[in-house]
Amino acid sequence: MKPLPSRLAAALSLAVACACLPRAGAQTPTESLPAVKTELKRDADVLPYGRINELLSKLREHGEGLFRMDFKVNIEKTKLPLAELRMVVRSDDADYPLPIAADGRFELPILPQAEAKTADLATNARKDQVAIAGTLQLTLPPEQLTMAQVRQVMRVARTLREELLPWYLRWLFPRIEAVRVCSATPGWELEWREDGQLLGLPLPVAAGERDPEANKNEKGRPCTLLTGQERWPDAARLIAPPGTRLSVKFQGR
Repeated sequence: MKPLPSRLAAALSLAVACACLPRAGAQTPTESLPAVKTELKRDADVLPYGRINELLSKLREHGEGLFRMDFKVNIEKTKLPLAELRMVVRSDDADYPLPIAADGRFELPILPQAEAKTADLATNARKDQVAIAGTLQLTLPPEQLTMAQVRQVMRVARTLREELLPWYLRWLFPRIEAVRVCSATPGWELEWREDGQLLGLPLPVAAGERDPEANKNEKGRPCTLLTGQERWPDAARLIAPPGTRLSVKFQGR
């Protein structure tokens, strides 16, 4: 996962700067969270928390449970040891500590809109010491994926971006052109019943499609794509090897 350069390709960018004085009006930090204040620079490398919060709120309210945002500290590119890193979302009303898992993952809270306008990310790290990535993920388990769900993903994503997200958030939710299916070995099939018979259809490897979880110099796993435009019935269900992962393919990426 790449550090966030202020865009969500499969990623959303946050840049962190801090000083060592508590902000007036914020709650007194706990002993495990040193008193810090974030100077939130509103430039190409940072995003106001209110907009992140608004995107998370829209996904929860209108995403039909299909999407989530995963946030993660890029351990390799973060100069502060993970065990020493402390982060909170700080508003004028309260501090919200962010527990960080051993692999760097953490969750961001969804705040009331008015409170989110005063919120920012606070950390005990100095500027440019922390790299944070955010990726848009599907909540669907591969073994339960059907063509009906693929079409639902495409419909909801289109409605979210074109109708429900304000213009200033659309760049955080690029157009989705397919559901991507990747596994260590190809061998995907769609299976459905027709006229009492069980039918199966092998799915081809998508030529040139890159595994989004592969490192820069790795070949990655083979992948196939489902756009929802296929003629196969809604009931057609994905049969895939163990360890298969689903993701969204953004237009032009």
